[in-house]
Amino acid sequence: MATEQSPTLKVSGNILLFYVYDIGDDVDLDTIRKKNFVKIADTPLSPFFKHYHVPLSFRFKDENEEQDLIKQGGHCLFRKVYNFGVISFCYRIPYEESLEDLKHKLGAVKKKFDLLSKQAALEAFQSIQSAVNKPHFANLEGSYVAVQITPLPAITAEQFRDENSPKIASLLRLEMQTLSERQRTEVLSATTSYYGQDMIIVDTNVALIYDDEFFEPLEFFESASIEKLELQYFDRVLDEKLNYFYAQSSYKIPLIAYIPFMSSQVDLPVSRLAKLRVDISVVTERLENSVTSSGDFYFSNFYAILVDRFFIKEWRDSINRKLDIIKDLYTVYQDRLDTIHEEFLSLVIIILIVMEVLLVVR
Repeated sequence: MATEQSPTLKVSGNILLFYVYDIGDDVDLDTIRKKNFVKIADTPLSPFFKHYHVPLSFRFKDENEEQDLIKQGGHCLFRKVYNFGVISFCYRIPYEESLEDLKHKLGAVKKKFDLLSKQAALEAFQSIQSAVNKPHFANLEGSYVAVQITPLPAITAEQFRDENSPKIASLLRLEMQTLSERQRTEVLSATTSYYGQDMIIVDTNVALIYDDEFFEPLEFFESASIEKLELQYFDRVLDEKLNYFYAQSSYKIPLIAYIPFMSSQVDLPVSRLAKLRVDISVVTERLENSVTSSGDFYFSNFYAILVDRFFIKEWRDSINRKLDIIKDLYTVYQDRLDTIHEEFLSLVIIILIVMEVLLVVR
């Protein structure tokens, strides 16, 4: 049974805020580099990820932006733009609070940085907009919070979790009141550890890192946030396209589409759906298989927890169901065209035979 520690127990560490914004269909990173839209920063390549989509790390030309962050008590760990149309930010805000006060501080800090991050993302978008295909700022956006706690002397990760479980669970659910025993158990079940002295607990909106080192998990939090954002975007696009297609109940296929070797020149709605299916399948497959931690049980387990808590599997399943619908629609239309092509060719052959007979009779 959990026993509460003193409410005055002080903890210190960093609040880590992740923000991701959808800004368009795709981004030409080479154009950004060549035209110097932003200051380019080094992008260290992670050993835990395949490099399908190497982002462009950047800084703003205006140095006042960093000074403003420092005044707010924070620091930007990275700013990245991805070629598939996403901007990503991560902020670090140091703290020293009691666990009880940390719940209140977390809400206030997030509210403040929600505005700061969106303003920074808008400025970045405006700087690189000419390199974005079909630009649209913050069509979708997402955020996540990780609270890093520096381990306390002589208190193991398991001890800290068990003795403070009510406060930890409330913190991760952003609740001011104590959660029920059932809810606490559910929140704390998503825990992973490497040495036993460290610990990461992952929940839907907030995670807790009980460790001195926290930089390696940052990339996993960012990657999961981006994958969830992109899956939500594709799910919305598929809904819109399918709804539009179903609304075309009276749509008539142009006559040229029935002529063999000419039908490929006709841009049918179902053909556009089929192309969209291929494009989405490629991107989602690369996002899904971007993590290369299969040989590392700890990070494999950690990423599996993120996939579960971010409901990424549910989003993947939703998209796959809609992609299957598109596949079936395309197959039906293609079969219909193939049948008409065969009938058309048969008709042509009959006409030629009749013409030949008439010529012989004459």
